[in-house]
Amino acid sequence: MISVVPRPVAAVSLLALAACSTAQSADRGQDLESEAEVVRTQRVTRVARPLNVIASGVVDARTTVELAFQVPGKVAVVGPDEGDVVHENQLLAQLDPTDYSLALEQAAALAERSASERNRYRPLLSTGSVAPNEFERIESVARQNAAAARLARKRLSDSRLRSPISGVVARRIVEPGSSVLAGQSVFTLVDLDVVKVRIGVAESDVDRVRLGLPAVVHLPSLGAAKFAGRVTSVGVAADPVTRTYAVEISVRNPGHRLKAGMVAEATIEGKSQVAVITVPSSAIVSDAEGMSVVYVVDTLTGRVHRRRVATGATRDAGIEITEGLSNGDLVVVAGQHRLREGARVIQADAAGISEGVR
Repeated sequence: MISVVPRPVAAVSLLALAACSTAQSADRGQDLESEAEVVRTQRVTRVARPLNVIASGVVDARTTVELAFQVPGKVAVVGPDEGDVVHENQLLAQLDPTDYSLALEQAAALAERSASERNRYRPLLSTGSVAPNEFERIESVARQNAAAARLARKRLSDSRLRSPISGVVARRIVEPGSSVLAGQSVFTLVDLDVVKVRIGVAESDVDRVRLGLPAVVHLPSLGAAKFAGRVTSVGVAADPVTRTYAVEISVRNPGHRLKAGMVAEATIEGKSQVAVITVPSSAIVSDAEGMSVVYVVDTLTGRVHRRRVATGATRDAGIEITEGLSNGDLVVVAGQHRLREGARVIQADAAGISEGVR
């Protein structure tokens, strides 16, 4: 005997199956939604910036002076030490003046006696009481003794070493009691009120460097500090070894933070403009090979794709991207450390999150 299922029962079964399928689809949608990562994004655009020239070099003092006594002797007094600030004409060191004082006293006495003798014989020349050649001899001796006295006076003065400039003592290699030779360097002074940053510019860039162009100098040893300067010299001959041209940038240094010998990185701001793409530094991560990558959002699928990029200079707007991105690309700038290739993402604003991505 064949039993027949009433039609109302079959309809109920079909409705139940459809409702179950709809519920499963909704659950899958919720699961997919929960798998998406919440990120912040930013659309990149090209911006104009000056066509800059970037090069590295070292800091040098505006003026460097090596000081030495012009006469030999034993050092009696030494004033400032290394690092001390000195002023023009300030006494730095002094030799024992005894020998030079006695020599001046003796030379001055001879000069005085010779001058007295010359003055005594001069009236006799007109009366013929003294021969002209004899008076010339007396006159010559008087001049020689006067010159010897002046030389002795200079030697006494040279026993005192004074600063020819205002600056800072960079080196002192003399102590009281030591003996020095004439011409032996004992002090090195530097003027650091204005420093010169000397950089080497490549041949391909030197044509864009002009006198008076503004520059920004950064010293890695001083952290994020930057110093403004101007180009004051452009070399006309390339270095035979490095094939770079010497360029000099003058930088005011009132606090003497910039010290001679420091490594510096300089950016010379050119007058012409170039369009570049920049992204926040937070957008860049490193892959397994240590290469710089960013995550770019495919707006049609809502998925991200990892893209290697070439980075350039760091600027106020972020890091310059020289290769790998195009104008209008949507890149992830926060939350990318949890991403993988092809991951689904939800933009933070679209997800209703306003306090940032964690």
